[in-house]
Amino acid sequence: MSLTINADTLPRYQTRAILGVVTLLMLVVSAFFIITTYQAGYDRIEEQAEQLKDERRQRLRSEIDAALNYIDYTRQQTEAVLRDNIREQVRHAMELARAIHTVETARQNNPEAIATLIRESLRNLRFFDGRGYLFIDTMDGECVLLPTQPEIEGYSLLDNRDDSGRYIMQGLIEAARKPAGSGYVTYRWYAPGSTTQMHDKIAYVEHFEPLDWVIGTGDYLYEVENDLKREMLRRLQAQQIVGEGYMSVLDATGRVLLSPSRPNSEGLAFDELADEHRALVNMLVDQATPNGRFVEYRWYEQSSDVMRDKLALVQLVPEWGWVLVASVYQDALADVIEHQKRRLEAELHADLQALFLLLISALVVAMAVALLISRWLRQLMQRYRCELEQQQAELAASNHELQLAGQIFEAAGEGAMITDANNCIMAVNPAFTRITGYSADEVIGQKPSLLASGLQSRTFYARMWQALSEEKRWQGEVWNRRRTGEFYPQWLSITVIEDEQGLPCNYVAMFNDITERKATEDQLRYLSDYDALTDLPNRRLLRERVTKAVQDARATDQPLGLLIIDLDRFKGVNDSLGHAAGDTLLKAVAHRLARSVRSCDTLSRIGGDEFAVLLTEVNDTDALQGQIEHYLALVAVPLNLDGHELVVTACAGLALYPQDGEDFDTLLRNSDTALYHAKERGRNNLELFAPVMTRQVSDRLLLEGRLREALKRGEFELYYQPQYDFAHNRLTDCEALIRWNSPEGMVMPDTFIPLAEETGLIVPIGAWVLQEACRQGEAWNRVSVEPLSVAVNVSAVQFRPALVSEVQAALDETGFDACLLVLEVTESVLMSDIEGSVQLLQELRELGVRVALDDFGTGYASLAYLKRFVLDKLKIDRAFIMGIPDDKDDVAITSSIIDIARNLNIMTVAEGVETEAHCAFLRKAGCNLAQGYYFDKPLPAEEFMRRLQ
Repeated sequence: MSLTINADTLPRYQTRAILGVVTLLMLVVSAFFIITTYQAGYDRIEEQAEQLKDERRQRLRSEIDAALNYIDYTRQQTEAVLRDNIREQVRHAMELARAIHTVETARQNNPEAIATLIRESLRNLRFFDGRGYLFIDTMDGECVLLPTQPEIEGYSLLDNRDDSGRYIMQGLIEAARKPAGSGYVTYRWYAPGSTTQMHDKIAYVEHFEPLDWVIGTGDYLYEVENDLKREMLRRLQAQQIVGEGYMSVLDATGRVLLSPSRPNSEGLAFDELADEHRALVNMLVDQATPNGRFVEYRWYEQSSDVMRDKLALVQLVPEWGWVLVASVYQDALADVIEHQKRRLEAELHADLQALFLLLISALVVAMAVALLISRWLRQLMQRYRCELEQQQAELAASNHELQLAGQIFEAAGEGAMITDANNCIMAVNPAFTRITGYSADEVIGQKPSLLASGLQSRTFYARMWQALSEEKRWQGEVWNRRRTGEFYPQWLSITVIEDEQGLPCNYVAMFNDITERKATEDQLRYLSDYDALTDLPNRRLLRERVTKAVQDARATDQPLGLLIIDLDRFKGVNDSLGHAAGDTLLKAVAHRLARSVRSCDTLSRIGGDEFAVLLTEVNDTDALQGQIEHYLALVAVPLNLDGHELVVTACAGLALYPQDGEDFDTLLRNSDTALYHAKERGRNNLELFAPVMTRQVSDRLLLEGRLREALKRGEFELYYQPQYDFAHNRLTDCEALIRWNSPEGMVMPDTFIPLAEETGLIVPIGAWVLQEACRQGEAWNRVSVEPLSVAVNVSAVQFRPALVSEVQAALDETGFDACLLVLEVTESVLMSDIEGSVQLLQELRELGVRVALDDFGTGYASLAYLKRFVLDKLKIDRAFIMGIPDDKDDVAITSSIIDIARNLNIMTVAEGVETEAHCAFLRKAGCNLAQGYYFDKPLPAEEFMRRLQ
């Protein structure tokens, strides 16, 4: 069957071919897409499942490693903890013994009675869960006090030896005889309840000189290690792994030490467990290795009889004979995988539907395209014919436009010139002839340089041609020459015309004669640079000349000066004789000074009755001073003004370059400051500027001005210093500290807070700090697991009745919990008005906020006021923290503050904690919170958020 191809059949054949090809391609691509998508989805599910298992194994491994690290650290600290504890108990006993001896000696009691009183006071002291006690021996080895064996008191124990042959009493005496009067002794002795088994024991003794006694105590290393094991079990019991996971502990014999899922089995031996539980314990103990091993099994979920699949890491701890079991339930993993499968099938179903719709759409589009192509082929010849007719019409219209453009070119008021690519003049308009004086015949074929005045440099024309090359346009002011030879200014605009290849083919220049405009500008410039009354340069022109003189002086290292002369009591002339007389006086003074001022200097009237003189070529200070005194003498020459003979004096202030300033504004300001000081001394005085005149005032005014704008511009920022809880070893609180991010750099609070308090700006600044701290605290608590308290400092100016409404407004607007806001005030603030402070504190506490006493111990508040003020926290000043534990006074004061606060049910916060020794002492002393560079410096909000996470 032959095909007949013509204008009618060709579109039909093309339509069928396009539809067939599109359908086949869509089917092939769809099948490939479905198969690859389904396979990739299942591969991704398998990969995710394996990845989830690996993540759980890594989490279990990290939990076990953390526990092993803590156990190793605990074992290493056993002896150190024991030594610290027994030394602390002995020192308490020594303080008690010294106190009793001092008091009883003052009462003149006999030594024997004093000794008995001290011995009996120490007999019943117990510690270390009741097993610890104190013993006393003489330096001759006689037992004075042994609470566990009172029957041997009074007997010598010099011959007592342990199972290694070591003489125990002799070792205690030798330690007490050391230059320090104290020391540790290691020996072995019978464990409590045993007369056959000895264990390692450490004792600490000190020499009590008044009675020549040895006072000491000791404890067994294994007892301390048992205490640490119990602490470790409590720590592991509180540990949670991946949601429902937990940590269990067995010993090597199968005894259950910790079992969160079956707490009633804790403490039971292997034989005491139920069969099912015993089988699980036996399997876990068998699988335990020093390197750890992963096992899978089924076990009951916590507080339930439902069994679930579990994954566990079993780790043997040979040093303690423990088996650590970190386990998690695996149900969630299976649920995730099943969910992924269901989602994959749903996505595949949706893809099939979308593919079907896409196939139908593609067929419809293909049919529409084929129909359009068919129609296009039929209309192609007709379109060509229409385009030819349209091009002929456009040519006719273009010809008309060219004729119209020619008429506009001839009638334009601006001078116009057209050149070719070689910059030869092709045409000019009548305005060109009127402005330049050249006729068209005289310039056509010539270069535009015929009109050049020679006033512009080659660099000027090079820049003009560069602009034309890069931007295709240039405009600016140039000076050209008329046919008569007269120079005149014109405003010139040049445009580049390019051909189809983008190459310049013509240049069109349009210009205006701006001679009259330039004359007007010159007149305006004179009026803007000179004073209308005295015809002297004004401040603007003086600024230009001083700036130029400073540049020249900087290059030649030549000093110069700026002098300000101000008439004394000029206002009285205006008030008594009128302003016309005042103007006459000013013109007379200007005339006198102008005649005397050197040609190299500049006399200016800068406003009112103030004149300024720019002094150049300043080399001799004495001569300069004489010159200025001559100016003042000229001003003081009597003047006849409307029949009144006046004697007007003036004061002058001088600033020198470069020592008093290196720019106009600085020199003017400093000379004005010197003038101010001259007028303070009286009339007809000269004062040279000295930095001390303005340094303090200008610094203060500048800082105050910047401070007033800082809050409006949002230049303040809060930093947050973390506070750590010793009891829970975590971050629970923070203190908000203001910082000023000034454009000139960071300004610390000790620089601007005193000024803010003095000017009253501390009130709006403090309100902003309250608002921002509450807002930030609420933002953190929305994402934090545990609530975080925020402390805000309150200054003496803020501590007023209005503070209650400011705090309430901040809490209401931010939604921050009032019990998490802590207001910190100092002792001096509270003691300034005790009754008012008590009332204001009560109102604040009714809002629910807490109050902390800052820098406690450095002020003058008596302890009785602690009860009246009803405080929540005491902040121990860093001055007491820095000396501990070496400074005995700081140790005693800090311990006393903590004891007082504990008895009054007030939390304590230590400031300035910077070392591990600080932490160890404060933790033992019972301090609640601590802050300082040991933990963290004050942090911006973003960095604090990362630390909180």
